[in-house]
Amino acid sequence: MIVASRDHAMRGLVDGFIMANHGKRAPLARMSVGDRILVYSPKTGYPNGEPLQAFTIAGEVTGAGPEPSALIVGGFRRAARLWEVGPIPLARMQGRMPSGRIRFGFFELPPDDAEAIWGMVDAG
Repeated sequence: MIVASRDHAMRGLVDGFIMANHGKRAPLARMSVGDRILVYSPKTGYPNGEPLQAFTIAGEVTGAGPEPSALIVGGFRRAARLWEVGPIPLARMQGRMPSGRIRFGFFELPPDDAEAIWGMVDAG
């Protein structure tokens, strides 16, 4: 799970990459090729966008590892196959999404919750 404003997530969608925590390398390095990605967007834009609180992007890691990003000096990105979803309101994921962890910007979901949320994303 990556937390990013919708406008930031859309940049990655267009160019086929993901970033986490404003370009930090460590979260991307913990991922493996084939890992599924969900992007939760609390706002439409950063920093002053309208509240959105929805899942906006889904995808799969394709890049072998983090690579330098031209968007953020000293930042990193990772190649991914991404597609737009929803937006699917956070309220639909109630009980499956650990809302207290959103503030961390990047986290792994427990397998049962990940499968349930992924099923909701696939169903639209």
